[in-house]
Amino acid sequence: MSSPTPIERALADRWFPAAELASSLRDEAHATEVMTRIAAQARAAPDPLERARLAKLADLTGAARPGSLAPWLALFEHPPEQTAFDAIAQAVRTQIHLPTEPTPARLVPGQMVVATSPVRVDLAGGWSDTPPICNELGGAVLNAAVSLSTRQPLQAVAQLSEEPVIRITSIDLGKSVEFERTRDLLNYADPRDWSALPKAALVLAGLAPSDPDTDLRDWLAGVGGGVRLTVFAALPKGSGLGTSSILGATVLAALSRLAGEVAPRELLTTRTSMLEQLMRTGGGWQDQLGGIVPGFKILRTQPGPDQSPAVEPIAIPPHARAELDSRLILYYTGLQRLAANILQKVVGRYLARDPESLRIVRALKNDAERMRTELLAGDIDAFARTLLDYWKLKRSFDPGSTTPQIEALFDEVRDDLAGYELPGAGGGGFLLLIANDAPAAHRVRAKLNALKPNPTARLYDAAIDDHGLQVTVV
Repeated sequence: MSSPTPIERALADRWFPAAELASSLRDEAHATEVMTRIAAQARAAPDPLERARLAKLADLTGAARPGSLAPWLALFEHPPEQTAFDAIAQAVRTQIHLPTEPTPARLVPGQMVVATSPVRVDLAGGWSDTPPICNELGGAVLNAAVSLSTRQPLQAVAQLSEEPVIRITSIDLGKSVEFERTRDLLNYADPRDWSALPKAALVLAGLAPSDPDTDLRDWLAGVGGGVRLTVFAALPKGSGLGTSSILGATVLAALSRLAGEVAPRELLTTRTSMLEQLMRTGGGWQDQLGGIVPGFKILRTQPGPDQSPAVEPIAIPPHARAELDSRLILYYTGLQRLAANILQKVVGRYLARDPESLRIVRALKNDAERMRTELLAGDIDAFARTLLDYWKLKRSFDPGSTTPQIEALFDEVRDDLAGYELPGAGGGGFLLLIANDAPAAHRVRAKLNALKPNPTARLYDAAIDDHGLQVTVV
């Protein structure tokens, strides 16, 4: 009995490396046969995550194919890489459905809901919370909620108005927009649009229709009036502190309370993941939980479509907490980036079943568990070393996580640091630094203040937040 061919193995084994199939192509005719078989199985696959894998398999195989790409592109409705990410989005979207009827508000004009949240710093395990990695392997992430200058930096205010329109205002951007037609509200797939997040959140909350042909005035009559939504983020966009995800959760919490619902944490997490898919920014579940749940915690999920993380708070011994506070430094570099670009590279590498990427995911999860043990023991030096390991794993997953400018900043203060990283996907935003001791922290702050690599770079007064999401009606 002959051994299976590479294409037979690739179609049968969901962990088969795409690079191995691409390297097996012999000639134009063989490449066409391979691509045709991949396309046929992708169309027939009922599991969207399997379709995503097959589409990435086709993407890399096509890139290695001799000759013109045009013939095999016709086998797919969209380019294979787009097909892969659309399939991942579909897998997330199956977990929640958009409301088909207006959600009646339970407050009256004059009352308002105020929701505030801290941001988060991811400390170990990031990327293991990102679909489809978490769906197929489960995730384990350790992070902490952080306030800046003793304040929670994210805020959403929701209220009814007698005028049958939806008005969205961003205080930090100084922008406001008003909607009288549904069709204008549903343009939320561009993450560069400042109003994309609140528009998508209004649809998810049932305070705006998802059908462009629905009359907005009629829908708002079912709500009980027009809606005014004001958002505020007291830190720069592209910070790496989970700002967009946590602000999304904060907005959704405010809108839910406007409708008389106190959204459970699990539902809020799922809705925020759905919000990111509507906006086509992707992302995992750790960011929103990092902000809405206070303090240090480890978040875990099992493989499968239900990615509702189990949350384990981590109580650090008081002496260790004081030591960490004296050594922790948060510095804004002034360099912004969009996480979606890095996310596509990392998820694409995972979908291609690159063996090194699978090793990195296992190491990320193991580091989260190790850091949990170190924090519970109050060993801040060991915690700092694991933080540095996390940064190395991020750079291994995608070298674009860092830049020459970032490395130059690290070089200036590296001797005084026990651990460091760029929170989030990397590439810019904030530096999280753990100094060797309190005097070293003082030296690092002085050096960074003197460097000033650009006009917006500055130190932030950061502290671990012990409150998490707060929602009040006034």
